[in-house]
Amino acid sequence: MFEEKLTSPTPSEYISSTSTSTRSKYVSRDFSGSVFIISSDGRMLKLPIPTSSSRDPLNWSKMKRARAFFAIFFFSITGLVVVQGPSLMFAPLLEEFSDEDTRPFNPTLLLSAPTLFMGIGAFLWIPLSLAIGRRPVFLIGTMIMLLATLWAGIAGNFYQLLTAVCLQGLAEGVNTSMGLLMVIDLTFIHQRPQIIAMLWSLVGFIGGCIYSFVPHMTNASTRWRSFYLLWIVPSAIAVALAFFLVPETYFIRPAVAFNGRILAQSATEKVHIYQDWEEVPGGKSLPDIPHSSPWVRDLQFWGTTRGGWKAMWACYPQILGCFVNPLIFWVALLNAIVFGSMLSIGETYNFVLTSPPYFLDIHYTALVNMAGAIGSLIAWPVSGKMIAWVSRRLAMSNAGVRDAEHYLPAFILPIIAGTTSVIIYGLAAQHKWHFMFIYVSYGLNIFTFSSLATANTLWVTEAFPRWAAPALVVLSGVSYTASFGISFSIQPWVASQGIANANIEIGSMIAVVGLVLIPIAFWGKKLRQHIHERWGTSEMGALRPQ
Repeated sequence: MFEEKLTSPTPSEYISSTSTSTRSKYVSRDFSGSVFIISSDGRMLKLPIPTSSSRDPLNWSKMKRARAFFAIFFFSITGLVVVQGPSLMFAPLLEEFSDEDTRPFNPTLLLSAPTLFMGIGAFLWIPLSLAIGRRPVFLIGTMIMLLATLWAGIAGNFYQLLTAVCLQGLAEGVNTSMGLLMVIDLTFIHQRPQIIAMLWSLVGFIGGCIYSFVPHMTNASTRWRSFYLLWIVPSAIAVALAFFLVPETYFIRPAVAFNGRILAQSATEKVHIYQDWEEVPGGKSLPDIPHSSPWVRDLQFWGTTRGGWKAMWACYPQILGCFVNPLIFWVALLNAIVFGSMLSIGETYNFVLTSPPYFLDIHYTALVNMAGAIGSLIAWPVSGKMIAWVSRRLAMSNAGVRDAEHYLPAFILPIIAGTTSVIIYGLAAQHKWHFMFIYVSYGLNIFTFSSLATANTLWVTEAFPRWAAPALVVLSGVSYTASFGISFSIQPWVASQGIANANIEIGSMIAVVGLVLIPIAFWGKKLRQHIHERWGTSEMGALRPQ
């Protein structure tokens, strides 16, 4: 195993390397989505290059960044548990609300409606963060979650509870969309595979462990409110952590003068060298406004970015462009199908395990979430550490240039595991195999979701950094919105095809869409470069537009 050496490249190193960019071995790095990240002596370059500004999140101390990560992780876990809670409290909910109480809706809407609003949230929160910054959006999300959880705990009828869970889904949309941009803001390129994998995996692991104890918080009567009332405390803590520990992470690194030249980091997180300030996009940046105390600036609740509201409205046409981009639509479609497989298992496993020949108590059926927690935890080293190692090896063999296609191996295991998990589940449920097959299939399915989420995030943001924000909107918004529609077809599908055939068909869909990975591995780079050359001029949706 090699020993990784990390270093922040100096401006002189970049001037030297840029002078050789005309050589064939460096040509690929000139395209968006390809970055020169390993020097000739094997050093891993820490990109983007941090500035001396105290507002630059990459210039913060390790403790300050760790505090921000902790707040993001805590809210992600809190939101996930609250949103998924009704799936384990469905029996007491049905005890309280009759068909007359829920008309014209079906009680199952409590399970699927939050997913719809998570998708809607992606279309709102990410563009809004381009206008007012990440911190205000994150704070708004935590406060909505707190108020919605309180409302759910005191809901007097079905319609109030339905509205509350919809608002919870809207707030959770911050974590599944804009929160990923905050993680990217806080990390160097080489750190992202492991940090993003850690986020998805640990949130799923801790959330799954908590799910296993939800039945102990409720019973077969109407004590489902105790779950929401109990979860008001973590929701309030999430608000406090967001306010005190998460400064603004959206930062556009200014151009700097060095040795008679101007160095600027572009929207694609590369360094470009100019001879004069007039050549620099946006011209010379104004110095930071001095503050009497860094805490005053860090605790500021509201503000606007350099792009302002114009950046927000410019993001929506880019969302449409990303939707028709085959390299982005492919992963959104794959993600939606995998999410559909989760719904297929999630909506039926409780009925299967409580029916003959199993007759398991709800306290034991809830332990299926422990299997999911283990699967999510395993996804961390598999999708994080492994892809970091693979992408580094591929970059070293590519003269130090890391192409976005180096992340494609991260899709292989999720596709195989996703196909296998749903087929095993369908056969086990249909033919009454040992109940452990259902637990194992659920664990494999959650492993698929966590590892695929990491691969998807890395692919759309690194392959198209100019459109990182709208690409994440398509990935999160389209996937969750589509899964809401899929949720209404699961029961009719199972009724008409049988639980085995229905799940085999879902597994086949995962495999067929997953096979698109093969042509992308061979021709994806050429298509990506063609897309950038023809439509890559607008940067309002970039991580850091210039």
